[in-house]
Formats: sequence, structure tokens, C-alpha cells
Amino acid sequence: MRDVAVAMGCGIALVTYHFGTKDVLFSTVIKRRAAYMAHERILALDQARAKAKGKPVPVEDIVTGYVWPFVERSAAGGRGWKNYSLFIARHANSPEFAKVIDQHYDPVARQYLNELERTFPSMPQVDLYYAFSLMVGAMVSIVAEPGRVENLSSGLIKASDVEAAFQRMLPFFSAGFRALLPPSP
Repeated sequence: MRDVAVAMGCGIALVTYHFGTKDVLFSTVIKRRAAYMAHERILALDQARAKAKGKPVPVEDIVTGYVWPFVERSAAGGRGWKNYSLFIARHANSPEFAKVIDQHYDPVARQYLNELERTFPSMPQVDLYYAFSLMVGAMVSIVAEPGRVENLSSGLIKASDVEAAFQRMLPFFSAGFRALLPPSP
């Protein structure tokens, strides 16, 4: 809370007055940002469904609809969104924030999972859930810009260029879903 107060240029008493505890502050931030993500992702899914005209939505459109809003906000949304992306990357799977993350992200994730089931009806559900979780994990890891890829590539890749990363994420994630399909008879 003290770090937040310093970053905001106010006293800790003011932050505590408005939010009470660190958990309430983080929950409020997650709720606000997740609402924007939900809106953008549902809009993208609705557009993909309309484009598919009743047929299964191509996996590339599903991946784009879910991943791009997060990547785009991290890249172009200013320092607040970058900090939020880093927060999500660090805490998305932490027991401390599991309930609030689940509450605000799972309803949209389930809509995407339902659409993936329509796209890949022969894929075992366990594989579908693993593929989706791997996609989300890689997405938050890349967007967090940890610099690992920059170090490994000796500077060839800039960790801050998340848009270039997305251009590779899309075919990689799409192929990952397809790779888990059972063999055709």
C-alpha cells in the first residue's frame, strides 16, 4: 500500500481510506481492467461468430479474439496497462488472487472454451483445457516482457515488441490446438 501511495503521490492514509486493504485495492484494479478485457474479448468473439455465419469459428479467430486485447493493451495502453499486465503475469495463478481472477476472467474464458469445443468437437476436453491454459500462460509470460527472450537472442528480439511476439503467438497457439486433435480415422 505504501508503494501505491508513493506512486500516486498521496499519503498512505488516503489509499487506505478508499480501499481499506491491499486485497481490496487489488480486487478493485482487477475488476476494472477485467471488465474492459471482457468487453473487448466478447466483442471479438461476436464478430468472429458473425463472420463464420453459423459454422465453427476458425481457431485463429478464437486465439486472436482472446489474446490480442491483452497484448494490445499492454503495448499501447500506457503505463497503467503495462503495470496491470505485469501484475497479472505474476499473480494469475497465485492462490492469493485465484478467487478474484476466477470471478472476473472465467466467464469469458468459458465462452471461448465453448467456441473451441465447437471448432474442435473431436478434441478431448482435457486437451482443450490444457491447450487453453498453455495459451494463456504463454500470453501473460510474453507480455510481461521478462527480457529472457531478449537475452537468449542476444538482443535480436526486443522483449518490448509484444506486437511482433503476437505475430508468432497466433500461428503457434493455433497449431498447438490442432496438434492435440486425435488422429483422423
